[in-house]
Amino acid sequence: MADATEHGNLDEGQVAEQDNYWSTILSDVAASSERVGPSFSKTVLVLGNVTSGKTTLIDKLCEVSKTRVHNLNGMKLDGCSLEYRYIDVKDEDVEDSIAYMDVWVLDGVDYQEQLLQYVLSTEKCLNTLVVIVVDLSQPWEVLESLQRWTEVVRTHLNSLRIPHKEFADMKEAVLKHFQSYNDPEEPQIPLSGESSNSTADPNVALPLDDSVLTHNLGIPIVVVCCKTDLLDQVEKTHGYKSDHIDFIQQHIRRFCLNYGAALVYTAAKDSKNVPLLYKYLVHRAFGLPFRNPAHVVDKDAVFIPSGWDNEKKIEILHNHIQLFDPNSNYSDIIHSQAISKTTAERQDTSAQDDQVFLITQKAHLDRTPSKTAPTAGGSGGISPSKSEGHHHKPTTDSKHDTGDTTSGKSTPQAQDQKVLADFFNQLLAKRPAGAKGPSLVTSKPPSTDLTSKKDKPAS
Repeated sequence: MADATEHGNLDEGQVAEQDNYWSTILSDVAASSERVGPSFSKTVLVLGNVTSGKTTLIDKLCEVSKTRVHNLNGMKLDGCSLEYRYIDVKDEDVEDSIAYMDVWVLDGVDYQEQLLQYVLSTEKCLNTLVVIVVDLSQPWEVLESLQRWTEVVRTHLNSLRIPHKEFADMKEAVLKHFQSYNDPEEPQIPLSGESSNSTADPNVALPLDDSVLTHNLGIPIVVVCCKTDLLDQVEKTHGYKSDHIDFIQQHIRRFCLNYGAALVYTAAKDSKNVPLLYKYLVHRAFGLPFRNPAHVVDKDAVFIPSGWDNEKKIEILHNHIQLFDPNSNYSDIIHSQAISKTTAERQDTSAQDDQVFLITQKAHLDRTPSKTAPTAGGSGGISPSKSEGHHHKPTTDSKHDTGDTTSGKSTPQAQDQKVLADFFNQLLAKRPAGAKGPSLVTSKPPSTDLTSKKDKPAS
């Protein structure tokens, strides 16, 4: 009776069609819920030092996800000790929000760490993703910042006293995700006659390097390096080369291996890699498909998902580092001391000793051939290049002879060479007693020698 009253005068075919319609709607809703997961929301905890770029990064993520940013009287609700935001999770097929991520941004001041008790509780650990933000415009603080905030998370988790079995399951989930990563650029279906690749079978766990997940916190971690657009400026102000940039990336990637973390380089100014970061956060939080491959070519747009990296891939950077030992301590190579432009020029240019410079110039003059200009002779005087010994022709040496028109025209050039040679000989004659180097000056001054030759009558 209930069915007859509910369906009215509809025939059996119409009733079946209506039931099928509602079944389709319910199936679609169930499928969407299954894609997102059992929980409608996930928690993203953002940590980082002061001015590392946390708030700006979240603003850009809200823009990418088209999430409405609420404000009060035109002012954003940021700058708090513990700031709350949320990011919508869109369905690419229907362009509608199917879930959202609770985003908590903790201030970088030390004493604010106690506020984690309101965000990261025992019940919320299973649905929490940690994002650690570092500032690449100050690379000398990167490793210290990463170590600081991972230690903050570790200390807080230990204070929660999570049951041993539950904490072990959390660690196992992080390990399984790392081992089951499939590179989108590698073929997943083996060719006929070939054995299947272990990466194609999610049930086969790959062996891990000794440095992988040595510090498993049981919570997914994403390391975000902001302000990569300022790397060129850092290279100029601190004298860094490409070797230093590779050295920094090498140490960050090794740190991420220890914690099984992903690595993303971003520049919020031009939203570089921000859409990629949004997709990856949704993937890690809700398990939605993610098909973007790793990228390590561009120094300011590095992306390494959790499970892709290993020690062999990091060692490739060793071949690019030639200025220093790639295995050096981070603080020994990356420091905060800036160099000025004048200092950089002084490091690249060294002044030559005065006497060495003068001797070099004197030798250059001796080697310069000239038909009319005199050169420094072996006796310290000035003699024409075609003459032998100390014999001179009056028509080529004396400016008083006007019989040869050609010689008269070359007299000013000869006089210039004479004055220049006398200048160098006088400087060398005044060389300090302790100066090293060969002596190019004879006991007789060049001016006396020239005068005696000028006064000699023509034969």
